[in-house]
Amino acid sequence: MSDEEDYMSDAFLQKLPDTRPGLLSKDCVRRQEQRKKEKQYNEKNKQKPKAVLEREKREEGLGASLSSDNKGFSLLQKMGYKPGMAIGKSGVGRTEPIPVEVKLGRGGLGREADQKRKKDQQVQMHKHWSAKRRKMEAEHKQTFMRRMNERIKNKNVDKDLYKSQKVCEQLDSQMGITQPHEAFFWPEALLPRQAEEDDDDINGVGEDERLDRMQPGYSGYVQDDVDDDDDNDDDNDDDDSRETEEEPAASYSVEEMLDVLTIYLRTKHKYCVWCGTKYNDKEDLMKHCPGNSAELHEDM
Repeated sequence: MSDEEDYMSDAFLQKLPDTRPGLLSKDCVRRQEQRKKEKQYNEKNKQKPKAVLEREKREEGLGASLSSDNKGFSLLQKMGYKPGMAIGKSGVGRTEPIPVEVKLGRGGLGREADQKRKKDQQVQMHKHWSAKRRKMEAEHKQTFMRRMNERIKNKNVDKDLYKSQKVCEQLDSQMGITQPHEAFFWPEALLPRQAEEDDDDINGVGEDERLDRMQPGYSGYVQDDVDDDDDNDDDNDDDDSRETEEEPAASYSVEEMLDVLTIYLRTKHKYCVWCGTKYNDKEDLMKHCPGNSAELHEDM
């Protein structure tokens, strides 16, 4: 028994008409089918607009190759031209006819090209200003980040200076030192009254002599500025008649004060504020301490 004869097979059931009741009445279904047929008939027999017909005819004519019935093509053939060859004496000219450009607008000749040129200029100008704006935003961002980094760095320097001042006061007190070596070596709240009144000369020791007592080599910011030119030039002059000119105490920035105080702590007490350790001697300090700045301790 084949599938067509089997009344329960899918092939047989698919041939049967759909007789299931719908939501629409028979009259509504009949009117819908009638309107659908009318629509198909109107689309089939509808007359196309003139512009559409012209475009179709033009494309059809341009797509068709020239035949021998064409007068110009027949003249070319008489002169030895064959289909597919390039025109010209040397045979390097055109192989296809000049394409037809249809002018759809009502503007004058050259107006569309001028509008296109202006539009291209506007696009290029927009790209130029966009790139310039992005560059300026990047520069502003870098400037802002640099200022923020400097602010954070200055804040850290102030914190390190205050910590170093507290440590210096404690270590000096342990050694029985009652006066700071420099006015900024101790916190301002712990400075003696004498140090507050006379910051330039403490215990009769001058600025150059105090800096000269420190061992150089730990810092690149502070150097000894001792003027020894007069010692070599005026050996035969009387010492009592020599005129000495005292220079005022140097005004240091926060970074320079921290640098000078770091040298003092490392030379006098063998202490590193960033390591937080008091070393036994100079060799122990140089061996186990990375350096005399916070940057050298960042990788620890």
